[in-house]
Amino acid sequence: MAQNTVFGWVLLGNATNLQRQLKSITTLHCETQLTERVNKFWELEGLRPRKHYTPEELTCEQLFDDTTERANDGRYIVRLPLKKSVPICESRSIAVRAFLRMEKRFATDKQLYRDYCKFMEELVDLGHMELAGAVTDDAYYMPHHAVVKHSSATTKLRVAFNASMKKTSSGNSLNDALMVGPQLERDLFSILVRFRTHCYGLIAEIEKMYRHVYVAKQDADYQRIVWRENSSQPIRNYRLLRVTYGVASASHLAVKSLHRAAPDVGDAYKGVADVFTRDFYMDDLLTGSDSLHGLITLQKDVAFVLSRSGFELRKWATNCQPLRERIPHVSKQVLHLLAEGNKIRTLGSVWHTDKDLLSIAVNLQELPDQITKRAFLSDSSKTFDLLG
Repeated sequence: MAQNTVFGWVLLGNATNLQRQLKSITTLHCETQLTERVNKFWELEGLRPRKHYTPEELTCEQLFDDTTERANDGRYIVRLPLKKSVPICESRSIAVRAFLRMEKRFATDKQLYRDYCKFMEELVDLGHMELAGAVTDDAYYMPHHAVVKHSSATTKLRVAFNASMKKTSSGNSLNDALMVGPQLERDLFSILVRFRTHCYGLIAEIEKMYRHVYVAKQDADYQRIVWRENSSQPIRNYRLLRVTYGVASASHLAVKSLHRAAPDVGDAYKGVADVFTRDFYMDDLLTGSDSLHGLITLQKDVAFVLSRSGFELRKWATNCQPLRERIPHVSKQVLHLLAEGNKIRTLGSVWHTDKDLLSIAVNLQELPDQITKRAFLSDSSKTFDLLG
């Protein structure tokens, strides 16, 4: 018989040759959780069938259309798609404890402390964050921590905001109280295949995409944090005024704003409207044209339309040398306007602009002595198969 115990499934039954002394004990252990993880990994890599929007996703789309406004500088002002039935309640005490733990790290890592302060100072200077008032019931405080990426050419340190922290008095996080919205981007397969059909390719990325979209004032208190530059100062309340990475609805709000950019400019730019819905994957643009004139016009029109909504493109790369020589003279405000080198990383692959070919970066290592499911899962996860 088999019995499910606290130690897992145990097999019991009659044994033969009980008169002889046992020299060995045979056991069988099956870790179903690991098997499920291997299966899930392959499912994530596979192509998903197109599905219809759920009622919640339709509500999220309608809310965006009904409530989104334009600011004087052209940027979009969006409302957070909150669920009325999910309360949040008190969360500041947990955020304060998380911040005090970060300060202990600052005490042992002075470079981290300086970079962290610089990041926060930039948020305030750019108007992306401001001092908030007293604690209110309709507020949520997000813990935050540092994410360091040494390979980044632009920002080595980013501050990640945790909107999934559930330790509030109601047991709900901000993300629990938000509708996520539908995924609006095309799949990687179609974007990359369409990119390869052009004679001349053109790629770029939107600088700080989320932070160019305003969150409406009445919802900004749901994006509060605590911060101080020095431990001798009192801990202050701040609130983030832009769409924030880590908030469940951020992706939908930013991409939806991007899709609105071309139609809102006017009929003169109808020709590039499809680029915004078909050739963007989040903040990455992969597009192109079959002629030099068409490519130059495309680059100019896409950059202009985005600038009207506050978005700025950078890290331009192309296999067309005449356009590559023109791009550095287009803007003086955006840093890293032109991507460096001929090997450009985009969407999990590497585009060799000099040879016009795509490759996948693979780091081959010595195989372990024993191939187990765990070793196989670890090794296969290191290579991202962007075509599924």
